[in-house]
Amino acid sequence: MPALLALAAGGLLAGLALAAFLSLPQVKDFSPAAGAQNVSSRAPIRITFNRPMDSASVEATLHFTPEAAGTFAWQGNMVTFAPRQPWPVGSAITASLDGGKSRGGLPLLGAHTWTFTISGERIAYLTDNPPNLRFIPLAEGAQPQPITTEALGVYDFDLSPDGQRFVYSALRADGGADLRAINADGSGATDVLLCPGEACLTPAFSPDGQRVAYEQHALVAGAGGEVTFGESHVHLVTLATGADEAAGDSTAPDAETRFPRWGPDGRLSYFDTTRQAMVVQDLTTQAVSYIPDSSGEMGTWSPDGEFIVYPEIFFPPEPTPIPGAPEAEHTDTFFSHLLRVTIATNATENLSGEGVVEDASPVYSPDGAWLAFARKSLDQARWTPGRQLWLMRADGSDARPLTNEPLYHHSAFVWSPDGRRLIYMRSNAVTPGLPAEIWTINSGGTGARKLVEGGYLPQWMP
Repeated sequence: MPALLALAAGGLLAGLALAAFLSLPQVKDFSPAAGAQNVSSRAPIRITFNRPMDSASVEATLHFTPEAAGTFAWQGNMVTFAPRQPWPVGSAITASLDGGKSRGGLPLLGAHTWTFTISGERIAYLTDNPPNLRFIPLAEGAQPQPITTEALGVYDFDLSPDGQRFVYSALRADGGADLRAINADGSGATDVLLCPGEACLTPAFSPDGQRVAYEQHALVAGAGGEVTFGESHVHLVTLATGADEAAGDSTAPDAETRFPRWGPDGRLSYFDTTRQAMVVQDLTTQAVSYIPDSSGEMGTWSPDGEFIVYPEIFFPPEPTPIPGAPEAEHTDTFFSHLLRVTIATNATENLSGEGVVEDASPVYSPDGAWLAFARKSLDQARWTPGRQLWLMRADGSDARPLTNEPLYHHSAFVWSPDGRRLIYMRSNAVTPGLPAEIWTINSGGTGARKLVEGGYLPQWMP
């Protein structure tokens, strides 16, 4: 009997010990995963626990090598750490969680240390026939790598703010397109929104990465049976739920909207072709303002959310000579200047000055100090077939060209996250049909180098 009692007591103690062990908080998952390669320099750290945690104790015991400052956010049992500055490119990051306790005061089971590697600089772009997403490191001699393998091709795409996922328009056999998403390494392709009988194009991630704005186009059958994209309405899809809704009055009978662009504070802008105006919509209050815009082009938000710079059409007060034509022949064709509008007041400033130029495609630098844009002079002495890449300060001063290749158009400008370089498309302006190229150049105008032959729509992968 004593032996049985001892055995029973031992079993009870073992059961109690097991129960105590199982009640300890544990790490269920973390990302980036241990050993992960080519991680975005903007990637957040996410740790999921099996029970509610004391947030202060976790935040105080999570450390990084090299050291990193940032902000914490909790959602249920998951904590997210967003670095204040990008992780060092090409470096190995070690994360260590050596403490923490549950809300009930129980200590975290075990210490956890893992290491992942930040990618070197690289860009994503579309290429091939049918077109698909590729990326290529910027290192000399690097080879492109596939991201998507859509049988009918990708129409366009966007990269999430944390650099972890793409959303793209996947073309269908009926001429339409659905929205799909895929991890930056080419894994985990999923449907975001099926668009039967329509084409969902031009996806754009919100700054918090939780929603995607896009154009929903009707499909129009031509006389020969070919399908084209018809009337467009800007919509929003919430990624967590799949809920889809029209932006503002985008579905009004006489409204046609396109070109969604997000402001840094989460406001949404898009072009209303009926009103000939840019719409700026506060999605929290639903307040809407309108900026007259006869060019039909969208602009670029300043990083502080105060301004939008966009090209506007002007007509010369006197006829403009046709370059290379006899002196007696003239045309009164339009030209375009860049306007900076203060969103709160609609007050505008002409950043292009008084010259007869064709300015287009403005893009703010990450710090808001500079604008990259395309310029072509229209006066007889300086006219060229192609637009060149120019820089000017955000107030319009100190304008200067970075390229001088008169036979080539330069477009699709994208700043590097540190503002030191740009990538852009270069296409032959006098020989149609030649493949577009993707180039990089330092912001000072040096180091121009071709990265891709036959690529377009480049995006920097942070």
